[in-house]
Parts: sequence; C-alpha cells; structure tokens
Amino acid sequence: MKTLIAGLCLSLIFLTAGCGCKGESPTVTLVNNTATKANIQIKTSNGNTENINNVDPGWRSAARPFASGSIEFTIAIQGVVDPIVYTLPVGDCTDYVLLINADNTVSVQRKDR
Repeated sequence: MKTLIAGLCLSLIFLTAGCGCKGESPTVTLVNNTATKANIQIKTSNGNTENINNVDPGWRSAARPFASGSIEFTIAIQGVVDPIVYTLPVGDCTDYVLLINADNTVSVQRKDR
C-alpha cells in the first residue's frame, strides 16, 4: 500500500513539474464574422505593422504570436465608412481570439495557458 501511495505521489509531482507557462509570447487569432470582406492592420507593441487584406467572411486565422503589451487593430470592413480601431492589451502566457462581430463591433475571448 505504501508503495502504491508513493508511486502516485511521484507521478503527480512529475506531471505538475512540467506544467505552466513561463514568459511565452501571447497569441491572437482573428475571426471575421461580418457579411463582407475586411482589411486588418495590426500594429504590435514593438512598433511593427502587419496587414491582412481581403479577409473573407467566416475566416479564422491561425494563432499569431505577438510581443506582450498593447496591440492596435485597425479594421476596415467593406461597405462600412468608418474603420474600427481596437486596442488589445496582451500578456504573456495567454491566447486571445479577436472577433469582428456581425454588427461591426469587436469582442475578445481570453484563455490563460
């Protein structure tokens, strides 16, 4: 019985020792839930700019890693006059999904790693 308990304790220690996130970059996935195409400009916290053009409705990007800090998204939706500007503060060890909603608003889902 003691051997079984000791084995279970050791297994638990080994399983939890490798868990957790230590300073890994956050990721952002973009989802276009509007009825038309969108162009997205992404200004990262380190000053780089990325453009994703002609994003089809229903499109979901792969998760993209970014440096921690504030990421600014400028979203131009086909047929909508004013672009949406959205700033997302991101932290290490977190995955975010940025949703461009059907009503041309933005919402975010967050999941800690």
